[in-house]
Amino acid sequence: MNSTSSFNAEEHQKMLRSYFNGNGFNRWSSIYGNEKLSTVRTTVRQGHAVMMDRAFEWLQQLNLPDNSTVLDAGCGTGLFSIRLAGNGYNVKAVDIAAQMVNKSREEAISKGVEDKINFEVNTIESVKGTYDAVVCFDVLIHYPAEGFIEAFTNLASLTKGPIIFTYAPYNRILAFQHWLGGFFPKKERRTTIQMITDENMKKAMEQTGMVVKNREKISFGFYHTMLMYAERK
Repeated sequence: MNSTSSFNAEEHQKMLRSYFNGNGFNRWSSIYGNEKLSTVRTTVRQGHAVMMDRAFEWLQQLNLPDNSTVLDAGCGTGLFSIRLAGNGYNVKAVDIAAQMVNKSREEAISKGVEDKINFEVNTIESVKGTYDAVVCFDVLIHYPAEGFIEAFTNLASLTKGPIIFTYAPYNRILAFQHWLGGFFPKKERRTTIQMITDENMKKAMEQTGMVVKNREKISFGFYHTMLMYAERK
């Protein structure tokens, strides 16, 4: 990182940890759960579900060996980790927020799949290991370009096969919607979304030796993301 950079990884992690152990946990656990939501949050829930369905389809199409290991980086309340475990995968579920990891564990126990999941409180920049696949959903959207490249580089180094992830590609319409979102009542707002330019995404791919194999834009109401599947050249 050059000396002119204003990005401070430690401070950024501290901010994310504080948010997702506090208001962020309450907001996102309700979105990922079953309680009644406002129109805005309902579209986010629906869009997130569509994204996870497509990501799971891509993963299944890889025909990974039995008992393959998958890292769920930024597991949130465990929706995808539990789905993976229920379909026979061994899962490493990691999140920066202890509240999220605890909730994931509780949900896994209630579904009877806790023996297939190894839970860990950690950052996506620091998690270690080797996995048959890595998934990272709606996490990298909280990282500005430099932080994004650092986190993506670590995640890419951990997979023997694919990495399936989401990010927010830069475009003017999306930027306007985020600006407009600042006028919603506080309880309706999302955390700041960091959009990544094509140039920075290309840089991340070149730096990690990865190549994009598939991508799909997921848009549903106020949920907008790019789902990407990449693997080593």
